[in-house]
Amino acid sequence: MIFTWKILELFADCKGVKYCLTLTDGKNIVESEGNHTFSEKTVNKPFLDIVEQDLINWLNKDHAEDGEIKTNLQRQLKELEINQKVEFPWLANTFTI
Repeated sequence: MIFTWKILELFADCKGVKYCLTLTDGKNIVESEGNHTFSEKTVNKPFLDIVEQDLINWLNKDHAEDGEIKTNLQRQLKELEINQKVEFPWLANTFTI
């Protein structure tokens, strides 16, 4: 399973970010999007020196402490593996081009 962070927005003076976290097992994908505010001690670089990987590292550090987002994504991915996808009943046996 592979987790991938993507930074969608950066808030003033790098106090926080909007992110998307994706988990894939190679055939299924689940995602969670949200906002995160960094603690004062997390951001330890001048604003102009910050790169995307810094933000991802800080997100990983902050979320490693509670692990809630990653745990929820793992749970959702497991549900996808257990429950087989089916077509909508109103589309079953419908001819499409």
